Amino acid sequence: MICGAYMTKVAPALPLQRAELGLTLVESGFIATTFNVIGGLCGVFAGTLSDRYGHRRLGLAGLAVLAAAGALGAATESFALLLFTRFLEGVGFLMFTVSGSALIASAAANPRERAKALGLWAAYMPAGGGLALLAAPPLITAWGWRGYWLALAIAAAASFLLAARYAPSTRHGGIASMRLIRESLAQHGNLALAALFAFYVSQWSSVMIWLPTFLIDERGASATLAALLTALMVLVNAPGNLAGGWLLAHGVRRGPMVIAASAIMALCSAGMLGPLLPDAARYLLCLAFSACAGTIPGAIFSGLPVHARTPQHISTANGMVMQTSQAGQFFGPIALAWLASHYGGWGATFWAMFAFAAGGALCGLALARIERDKMAR
Repeated sequence: MICGAYMTKVAPALPLQRAELGLTLVESGFIATTFNVIGGLCGVFAGTLSDRYGHRRLGLAGLAVLAAAGALGAATESFALLLFTRFLEGVGFLMFTVSGSALIASAAANPRERAKALGLWAAYMPAGGGLALLAAPPLITAWGWRGYWLALAIAAAASFLLAARYAPSTRHGGIASMRLIRESLAQHGNLALAALFAFYVSQWSSVMIWLPTFLIDERGASATLAALLTALMVLVNAPGNLAGGWLLAHGVRRGPMVIAASAIMALCSAGMLGPLLPDAARYLLCLAFSACAGTIPGAIFSGLPVHARTPQHISTANGMVMQTSQAGQFFGPIALAWLASHYGGWGATFWAMFAFAAGGALCGLALARIERDKMAR
């Protein structure tokens, strides 16, 4: 959840940072997106390091980097140093998140409990990110953006202490790094999971990022109301994550669940982006979109132990998933912004959302076939 909070903490702090540090709009954009650069470039390699040298060791190092970079960012007086600390935060985030699913899988007692636990793990971004968005206004009002930054750094340090006490040790070593990458890329299930996360996050992150802009610019909402409605949209994704793990633990198949969720996302997008419904109904569809979409990360993270060649390959597979996720977070919102600006508004973005949803459904079909063949063997 602390990792999720670090993902969303920039947006509510940017206005004060721009005023205090004299940031341009472009510089502000770099502060927001630099966090994702390292994941988009190095996700699979970070996962390989975790599998090669130990999930617990790399996870703890990631939390330490998050805490140190957050504290340094709270004290910075320049754009360059703030940008550097966001890059370091992205490094720490990647180190912990590629290790986390393997640690959760190791701690779970049996496959049924593992599906539930990994569904819980999948909720880290919407739960932590949504709570951080809700906590930001009172914390920033009381302590300023630096106090908000420092509070999250302290929380990351506390998480380090908890993980050091409770995170299980896992087997590591014995397989060369390039072999881990080669064997993970050869698993068709890993490729389907990675592509699925890219299609999913391209839709969900686009709605999260552009919803405040739509509410303020198109519907005249206040910044506070837009922030609250966006935070609620983020938070309702978390019950979907938990539901995904619960459904899998009770016998629902991963492939059909992904196909159903993708179809619902496409239908909700049609209603949200079309002009026929009143605003209240469109926002309710936005909430339904986020909640139902949440079952997909639960399906992905619980699928990593299933499709990894061995337990030692889990973090490498997770790194593949994180790398495509970061790429989707970068390219998806840009694609929607381009369509909206060139083809007459947000309604024109439905075709991109439909294409992403169709891609997710095709990944669900592939997973159903791959897992059916696994069971037959």
